[in-house]
Parts: sequence; structure tokens; C-alpha cells
Amino acid sequence: LMQTDRGRYWVALVTFERRKEEQDILPDWAHGACGWMAAVAHDEDEVRRLLVRDVGHHGLRVLEIADEQEVFSAEDIDEFDEHLGANFRNIESGKQTVWGTLHGYKGEGEA
Repeated sequence: LMQTDRGRYWVALVTFERRKEEQDILPDWAHGACGWMAAVAHDEDEVRRLLVRDVGHHGLRVLEIADEQEVFSAEDIDEFDEHLGANFRNIESGKQTVWGTLHGYKGEGEA
């Protein structure tokens, strides 16, 4: 991996929950989840905007974005989450974010 004109590579720990919309990410029992995501962005502000946008696109609401860090190789991403590293290596053309392993939780909320 290397920097592209689309930006630098970042990882962040994202916690999100379901909204009333249909979604295809969470199992029926889970109110929300957290997991590492990766983004291609120019700076931390853009990372946050992209993650909120793309999580929202799936009918989910971001509760927290934490531990944003710039990374410099696929091996760096593997240290956070091997599934995320594999997804990042296969990122679709034009996409700017990818999901890693998600850890669901039960809770209260709109669901």
C-alpha cells in the first residue's frame, strides 16, 4: 500500500447502532456493534465524515469513532484486524471505506 491521490490510509474503531431503517449488517439479535474500519482519506476530519456517511448508508448510526490512526501498509492493518486487512486489499474501485470484524451487542434504543 502507498499513498494515492485519493488520500492516505487510516483505521478507526467505530461503534454504531441500528436505526428504524432496514439494514443488512447486524444480526437480528444485535442492537449495535463495534469494530475496526479502514478509510482512504486526506485527514482525520475526512475519515470521520466518510465513516459516518458509509455507516449511515447501511441504515446504521455511528455512536463513536475512536483511535483514528494513519497506517502505512496492509500488514499494519492486519495488526488491528486480519479480516479488515483482507477487505482493504480487495477494496472495490471507487470505495473509500471497508469494514472489518464486527462485534455485536444487545442494548436499548430505536430498534
